[in-house]
Amino acid sequence: MPEKGATDARRTKPRREPKFRRPSDELVRRLARRLVRGGKASFDSQAGFHDALVALLRRDEPLAVLGGARLRRLVLDVPGIRMGVRYTERPNGPAPTVCPVCGSPLRPIHNRTLTGESIVLGQHCTRCEYWTHRERRVPVRYTFARAGIDGRRLD
Repeated sequence: MPEKGATDARRTKPRREPKFRRPSDELVRRLARRLVRGGKASFDSQAGFHDALVALLRRDEPLAVLGGARLRRLVLDVPGIRMGVRYTERPNGPAPTVCPVCGSPLRPIHNRTLTGESIVLGQHCTRCEYWTHRERRVPVRYTFARAGIDGRRLD
């Protein structure tokens, strides 16, 4: 059993200041929508959109951080923002188990043959529009643009 003096010394140790703060989901969604509706209505890369959004977040909270995967996951459901994805096909490699765009589970794409058998052609995401087949599709560029009510790009 530790001595009483040792535990008291740990309690009196000064607390470290946090190195970063994670902004709330709602704040990120609201600022992303404001950013796309504002002066620049579209961004041709995730890095450009991320940098502009983090600059807005850091006006109020200088330690705010936001990762790319979390950014995509949050912006995916925001009305008024359309996230486009460009893919490349890779012939080899393991089939993904989760969606590389949003992190959701993938479900198999089935097809029935002429003999009545069911075969798996590929996989599709349960949340976003990602799908893949024998040639593994890998996202290479994300674009963000203002969208209308129906989700189509406005500009």
